[in-house]
Amino acid sequence: MFRMHIPDGFEGQVHFVVPRHFLSQVENHPLLHALFPTDIGWYPQARYHYRDRPNGAPENILIYCVAGKGWARVGDRTHKIRPGSALIIPSGEPHIYSASLDDPWSIHWFHFRGETAYQFTQQLKPQQYVIPVHPKARQPIVETFEECYDTLTDDFHIRQMIFCALTIQRVLAWIFFANPNFEPDEPALPRAVDRALAFMRDHLYERPSLAEMAQHTGLSVSYFSYLFREHMGAPPMDYFIKLKMQYAC
Repeated sequence: MFRMHIPDGFEGQVHFVVPRHFLSQVENHPLLHALFPTDIGWYPQARYHYRDRPNGAPENILIYCVAGKGWARVGDRTHKIRPGSALIIPSGEPHIYSASLDDPWSIHWFHFRGETAYQFTQQLKPQQYVIPVHPKARQPIVETFEECYDTLTDDFHIRQMIFCALTIQRVLAWIFFANPNFEPDEPALPRAVDRALAFMRDHLYERPSLAEMAQHTGLSVSYFSYLFREHMGAPPMDYFIKLKMQYAC
């Protein structure tokens, strides 16, 4: 049976996409490079809403459901999305998500990236992508989204971007650190380093550059190098050469 799939275009929606040429000009601003939104919006009663990204998205994604229902498949697990829950999908993670046909969700959402963005997704436990939000945090989250919408126009300016960057950090702060229903996790190995190690093992007989490794993790070269050395005790390229030698032996 044919089912309609719609990525956006819902009655009453709010949808802002920051022009990529503008992002490239401002993302290194001191108040933006750590964490900033690339897209943000509000989809009310989003019937037939559906997205399928087999290779993941270049940004991290947050979806906050305020009404209705939906589902998401991230990795090899399917998760139910209900009112008062937040779906967080790390960059590069293959996923599908969809509104319920019978009771379509109403969602606030944004895509975000930056050098500290992964620190938020790193709080998730393995295979945990949905966070139930305590009632005390729900209204502040909605109000914070609305503040951001009120500030944005289709003509983007640096002041708007800075305001929205600080605003989405408040949303993340409510979900991760002021939410009694969530207990942050501290994995022994950051997800970015784990991805880098997998990348190295997959390219043992090639010569990937440091920039390619960093791009695979979604971090800048400098921050990736720092993070890798902190957790593995050696710079990425030195570790990779050592790994190649071990496999050769």
